[in-house]
Amino acid sequence: MPIARGIHLHDSVEGVGGVHLDDPFGVSYRRRAVALAQEIPDGWLSDVTAARLRGWRLPSRLDRDDRVHLTQPAGTTRRIRRPGLSGHRRKVHPDDLVDVEGVTATSASRTWLDLAGVLTEAELVILGDELVRHPYPQFERRTEPFATTRALGVVVERTRGVPGRRRAQRALTRVRVGADSPQETRLRLALVDAGLPEPALQVAAVSEDPRCPRADMGYRALRIVIQYEGSAHFSAERARQDQRRDNVFLAAGWTVVRVNVEDHRDGFRTVVEQIRRLMGRA
Repeated sequence: MPIARGIHLHDSVEGVGGVHLDDPFGVSYRRRAVALAQEIPDGWLSDVTAARLRGWRLPSRLDRDDRVHLTQPAGTTRRIRRPGLSGHRRKVHPDDLVDVEGVTATSASRTWLDLAGVLTEAELVILGDELVRHPYPQFERRTEPFATTRALGVVVERTRGVPGRRRAQRALTRVRVGADSPQETRLRLALVDAGLPEPALQVAAVSEDPRCPRADMGYRALRIVIQYEGSAHFSAERARQDQRRDNVFLAAGWTVVRVNVEDHRDGFRTVVEQIRRLMGRA
C-alpha cells in the first residue's frame, strides 16, 4: 500500500500553544512502539499510540493506557499477540497512512477519527482545534498544522463503520482554527452552549494593522474581547506583556475580560453571565 511521507518522530513532541511537551511515557514507550511496528510489517501504529508519537495532549484517563496500539488490514487472518500490544483490524485508504521514521502510522486526520471511539464530542473538538491551529515556528519544530478541517472532513466522510464516526461528524462542525489551548476551546464551547453567539478567534485590536496584539476570542461588533490566562501568564515578565497588550485594546475602546483556571473550575458559569451582561449593555 502506498505510503504518504513527511512525519518524523523527532518533529512530533510539540504541545498546545507552542509549548514543548515531554513524552509522559518516556523514550521507552516510543522505542517499544517503533520496535513492534518494525516486527509486524503489515501493521501500522494507530489510535493512542499514533497520537502520542506526535505529542498530542490526550485526556488524563487515557494516561493509564500504556499499551502500543497497532492495526492490521481488515481480513488479516494472522492475529498478533504480544505483551503490551493492543491489536486492531481496519480497512484504510492509502492516504490514511504515513511514514514515521521507518515505520507506518495513521495520518493525523485518521488518528483523530480512530480516537472518536474513546473521546467525547467535546474532547474531539478540543483535539481537532489543536490539529488545525497554525503552529508557532519560534517555539515549535514544525511550520504546518497537523491537519486541516477539509482533511478531517474527507477522512470522516469516506470512512464507514468506525466507532464514534457520528460523534466525529458532529464535533467537526465545531472545530475552528485559532484556538491555542484546550482551555480556550472549552471556553468557546461554554459560551456557545450557554446560548451566546460564537466568538471570533484571534481578534485584533485594530484589524488593518498586523502589528497589533490579538485577543484569544471576542465579539468585534460589540468590542468585547476575552483572554484566557493560563499559568504561564502569571510570571512577572508575562504579566507586564499582557498589561501592555490589554492597554492597546482598552485605548481602542474595547472591553477586556480576563479568564483563568478558577473560572474553568466554575464551569465558566460566572464568565458566561458576565459576557451576557456586557452584551446587554452594548
